[in-house]
Amino acid sequence: MRIATLFALFLLAPFAFATTCVECHKNVTPNIVSDWQLSKHAQNSIDCSTCHGSDHTSKDDVNEVKLPTPDTCKMCHSQQVEQFSKGKHAFAWAAMKAMPTFHWQPMVTTEGMKGCGGCHKIGLKTEEEIKQLKAQGAGFGVASCDACHTRHTFSTVEARQPQACQTCHMGFDHPQWEMYSSSKHGVRYLLKQNGTLPEKTAAPTCQTCHMQEGNHEVRTAWG
Repeated sequence: MRIATLFALFLLAPFAFATTCVECHKNVTPNIVSDWQLSKHAQNSIDCSTCHGSDHTSKDDVNEVKLPTPDTCKMCHSQQVEQFSKGKHAFAWAAMKAMPTFHWQPMVTTEGMKGCGGCHKIGLKTEEEIKQLKAQGAGFGVASCDACHTRHTFSTVEARQPQACQTCHMGFDHPQWEMYSSSKHGVRYLLKQNGTLPEKTAAPTCQTCHMQEGNHEVRTAWG
C-alpha cells in the first residue's frame, strides 16, 4: 500500500508543480501561460519543469530557473537538433562575432543581443558565452529553436510560414523577404493566406527550398 501511494505521488508531482507555476505566472506573465496552454507541450503534459527545471519555486529564487538551450530541446527532438547543428543557422552567432564591423559598433547598440544579435542569437553558443550573456542581463535568446518556433506556443504551423523567416531575413543589408514577397512565389503564397487563391494552389515558401522535407539543416541553394 505504501509503495502504491509513493508511486502515485511520484506520478502526480509534475502536475502539481505545473499547477503551482501556472497559478503564479497567470499574474506575473499571463501571456506566457496562455501561450503554453495552447501548445502541444501542454497537450502532452510537458510542463514548465521539463524545460526550466524545478529549482525555481518562488519570487525569491528566480535566478535558479534554467533557461533552455538546444540541448534542452534535444531531449525530445534529437533529430531536429542534430540537423539544425549542421546547418547555416547554427553558425549565425559565430559568424556575427567574426565580423570586424560588428565589433566596431557602440556597445549600447550590441549589448544584450540588441542590433545584429537580435537575429544572430539563433546560432549555437558555448557554455562560457551563455554565462557571459546571462551576466550581462541577456537571459533569453540561447535556445535557438524559439527563433522560429516562438515561445511558448512552439508551433510547427507558425515555423512553416514564410513570415517566420521575415523577422530576420529583411532590411537593406539582407532583403530576402522583400525579394520573396514581391516574387511570384511569395505573391501566390500570400494570396493563398488571405483566401484569394485556393488552398491547394502551388506556392513555394522559404521552407520548401531551404528545409526540404522538414530537414532542419537549413541550407542555401548553393550549399
